[in-house]
Amino acid sequence: MAKLSPDFGKLFGAASVSNLGDGIMVAALPLLVAELTRDPLAVAGSTIAATLPWFLLALLAGAVADRVNRRTAMVSADVLRATVVAALATAVLTDSLNLPIIYIAAFAIGSAETLFDSAAEAFLPSLVSDGELSLANGRLQGVEWATNSFVGPPIGAVLFGAAAAVPFYANAASFLAAAVLIGMIPRHHGTPQYATTESVRTSMAEGIRFLLDSRVLRTLSFMAGVTNIFLMAVVATFVLFAQDILEVMDAGYGVMLGALGLGGLAGALLAPQVSRALGPGTTIQAIVLLQTLLIVLFGLNSNKWVAGGILLTWGSLVTAWNVIAVTLRQSLTPDRLRGRVSSASRLIAWGAQPFGALLGGALASWLGLRAPYLFAGAAWAAMFALTFPIVNNKTVAAAREGANAPSEVGSSQ
Repeated sequence: MAKLSPDFGKLFGAASVSNLGDGIMVAALPLLVAELTRDPLAVAGSTIAATLPWFLLALLAGAVADRVNRRTAMVSADVLRATVVAALATAVLTDSLNLPIIYIAAFAIGSAETLFDSAAEAFLPSLVSDGELSLANGRLQGVEWATNSFVGPPIGAVLFGAAAAVPFYANAASFLAAAVLIGMIPRHHGTPQYATTESVRTSMAEGIRFLLDSRVLRTLSFMAGVTNIFLMAVVATFVLFAQDILEVMDAGYGVMLGALGLGGLAGALLAPQVSRALGPGTTIQAIVLLQTLLIVLFGLNSNKWVAGGILLTWGSLVTAWNVIAVTLRQSLTPDRLRGRVSSASRLIAWGAQPFGALLGGALASWLGLRAPYLFAGAAWAAMFALTFPIVNNKTVAAAREGANAPSEVGSSQ
């Protein structure tokens, strides 16, 4: 296995421990909300609150990430997240919790995440060479899914059953540990390679223009936005689908999320090889088509074992998409713009999430818990038909050539 730099190893360690804590809370938080209410819209509220900052704050976070030391920004964001999650855990422990407190905490955690993720994507290319970006992104995606979606959720479900506050204290500790590890990386790695006196508004606009001027990058961002609207429509009420239709208990819910994570680990590790073999454009569109078929099958299914198999496959597709799309964005964007282009892309891709969660809660309330899955399938099929002429191996190769970017994401043979 190729060896990356020791400083990347510290970032990898931080990603491992913080994502393990996140994975624990991925299972614990929906279970906690489901104890307070069975209303699909109210359950979706925590997802809406957690993802709304990507719509409200993404552009500002990107501008900040291109102006300040990125390592310092990441450490500060993790300390803030640790503080908020610890406060939430204390509210659970003292039996003073209610839905508004959960929503406020979720919004605060999501706000810190916008800064952390924008800074982290711009930070990574300073730790590895251009030719190592795909490998590094694959490893980060792999550990994220292994811990956040495979190992963490079953642990979170078991811990929640034993003592509801414990998984939240564990997540707070993980954020602190990650902050320490990132703080051990030499500070010069996080310093932007340019100085600016332009206004924040002008700085944000420059990132938006760069993204919109790139036909491939803007289309990928809008594809991610459409995907995430309906993905969040599903995720927002998945705990109710699992309990009421698949008839799984708390521990079984954690295991199902674990299947998603196991598939995600495989997808992250295989994405660079598959992309090189098929080409990034073909791989991306094949993922869209397969996800469309799987989401419809999942929505029509009532068997928990079949559902687990679908989640296993689905996880591999999601991480493969992420590795390819993020590596393309990093390699096609100059360093001075990486934070802003990342945040502009995430504004489109992730800013759609709260609206998707709201849509999912409404569809589940009006038409039943299967409805979000079937609507997702219809939307993704239309997206595949509309975007295939725009994002394919030929257009990706042309974009790379135009940017004079290294051909390390993978190209058709």
